[in-house]
Amino acid sequence: MPRRAPPARCARLGRAGGRGQGRGRGAPGPAHEAIAPPLGGRPRPGTGACAVGRGARGRPGTRKRPAGEALEPLRDVHLGLAAPPGRQALLTGHYLYFHYGCDGLDDRGWGCGYRTLQTLCSWPEGRAAGVPAPDAVQAALEAMGDKPRGFRGSRGWIGCVEASLCLEHFGGPRARLCHVLPGGMRAQLEPLFTHFEGGGGPVMAGGGTDGAAKALLGVSLGPGSCAHVLLLDPHCWGAPRSPRELQDAGWVGWRDVSLAFDPDSFYNLCLTSRPDPGPHPPLQARNLAQ
Repeated sequence: MPRRAPPARCARLGRAGGRGQGRGRGAPGPAHEAIAPPLGGRPRPGTGACAVGRGARGRPGTRKRPAGEALEPLRDVHLGLAAPPGRQALLTGHYLYFHYGCDGLDDRGWGCGYRTLQTLCSWPEGRAAGVPAPDAVQAALEAMGDKPRGFRGSRGWIGCVEASLCLEHFGGPRARLCHVLPGGMRAQLEPLFTHFEGGGGPVMAGGGTDGAAKALLGVSLGPGSCAHVLLLDPHCWGAPRSPRELQDAGWVGWRDVSLAFDPDSFYNLCLTSRPDPGPHPPLQARNLAQ
């Protein structure tokens, strides 16, 4: 009899007590430099251009990233992808794709959590207005006492716990944290399917040994035990011109769940939903139930 995956523990905007992916980390480590290649392989971060294939060959039409150049974020970059067999649930609304260096800041090796947070902040309208820059995120975390003085201007990582705090701070989508024990991600596919089917937004994911932040945009279940997740990878360093270019290079696409997650790593998830109408109650008074 196969072993059942352990359950996840979820709380709405609850503190993860130090378990949060990325909390308190400083300089980038090997988890950011050896990220599992999506959709048949992709280059290590920092190769200088959007590239495709195991040989990291530059695709025709990709442009190297001029230092300091800000790019116009691309919108809804998953549209047009062929879905795998089975039943799918995808996010509704619109989002922008934020990635390494997209605003002129060279954040290779440490900025994937900030970029994923920016994508979450852009949902559901798909607008850049109000999306905080990494420096503003660091300043906010310092101001609220989550990070020590000096964190602003550093290369310190952030994860799902910090993302949930910043979504609240900057008035973005509602956030719900979910801590998943090692080997438990497959058991979360049905709840994630329900999240997207019910109008939920992008989900930030990151873990322990898999410390590379990414966004989940959808789930595909079946046939049989087959399962896929629609992943948006912020580690692209380059100047993509179109969603098709990102799709061809593997920065967004469907991945078999057995390849998308490390079974030996815990994961934190930050699930987004549309903001409540009217004033928000104090954080400590929020209902911790789903």
